[in-house]
Amino acid sequence: MAHHRAGWRLSPRLRKTTLLLHLLCGIGWMGVDLALLPLLLTGLTTDDGATAASCYVAVTVIVPLAVPILSLGILATGLLLGWGTTWGVLRYWWVVVKLVMAVTLLFLVLFLLVPGVNDLPTPDATASADAVRDQIGPATTGLLFPPLVSFAMLAIAAIISLFKPWSRTPWSTPPTPRGAGRPG
Repeated sequence: MAHHRAGWRLSPRLRKTTLLLHLLCGIGWMGVDLALLPLLLTGLTTDDGATAASCYVAVTVIVPLAVPILSLGILATGLLLGWGTTWGVLRYWWVVVKLVMAVTLLFLVLFLLVPGVNDLPTPDATASADAVRDQIGPATTGLLFPPLVSFAMLAIAAIISLFKPWSRTPWSTPPTPRGAGRPG
């Protein structure tokens, strides 16, 4: 007789679909980071005002549309995978660390990054590059950090997912020994 697991679990097809969505959100966000960094560096270093203005306008279009959806997607699919698989949400330290990272990133995105990007002025494309940077203000350098931080955290999360370091948390139930619960 097969051992029956207690609790709800994702079907194999739904687990794979959710895992795929989780991976696509993480990879997509890393791709957005890789697109934002050259835009921000170009806006910071170009001598052409129209180019600088275009870079900052592109950032104001990309960030509010893509990043919140991807960060919510990572958290939602991660929670679904935790609840619907044997890994659990609070059963293993590597899952807890990823959960804390996902919640931290979501908080930073929703309460700092998106409002900051939404508050950027629309730069004058006919102005000089220095005038455009003056219009944008300290965000010209401050916006360089979010794509670096999120890319690094997402890369660390991918490494943690692959190697699954650390042991069980104190909140996990001990594993059932093999053969336990079977009649002798």
